[in-house]
Amino acid sequence: MKHWGIIFFSVALTVVVGCSHKKAQEPLKFDQPANANQPAIDTNTYVPFTRDLYNKLRAYNIDLRKVQFFVDQQLVLSRFMDMNKAEVTSGVVKFLNGKYINEIVIPAYTPCVCDSVDVDGLRVSFEKGNNSFKFINNKYSPDFFIFSGNNWKDGTCEVMYDKIPYRASCGSCGSAADVKLVVKQSDIDKSDKKTKTLQGRRVD
Repeated sequence: MKHWGIIFFSVALTVVVGCSHKKAQEPLKFDQPANANQPAIDTNTYVPFTRDLYNKLRAYNIDLRKVQFFVDQQLVLSRFMDMNKAEVTSGVVKFLNGKYINEIVIPAYTPCVCDSVDVDGLRVSFEKGNNSFKFINNKYSPDFFIFSGNNWKDGTCEVMYDKIPYRASCGSCGSAADVKLVVKQSDIDKSDKKTKTLQGRRVD
């Protein structure tokens, strides 16, 4: 068994070293381990982004692409890998149940921005590029904007990331469909303020 442990360590080391020789990329913020020294997030400062709130912002002619969004739960993207053909550009590699898995974690309350407004929801991204994710607001979720994907199974769904299919799951709740978009209450309070500039009055 000791020999097998040495072989596994060598394979894992090869994976890490092999990835480090790839073209250097700016690390994704949500791929970094959480800093234990960071203050705890005050979840009370966030409110769900609802259909009513969406309608209010649109009525005020506020560009949703300028609104700072967040996700209220942890999202985990994962895919099985063939180590003979593996290319890892993001996340970490894990060895689980005899298989290698490329895993990307998006912590709860990670900021994101709206890339586009669709008929049934919003597309948001956590980084610059083409990796956007759909949050739907339809008959299945009439009030909130919830995470969306294809081929749902056991609370997970398929999404595309870097043009590669991943399984998305919720790392802190039962289903990826429980992950919602939220915004900061302070930002909404600012949007509610309307400014009126008086033009003054001249003597008749």
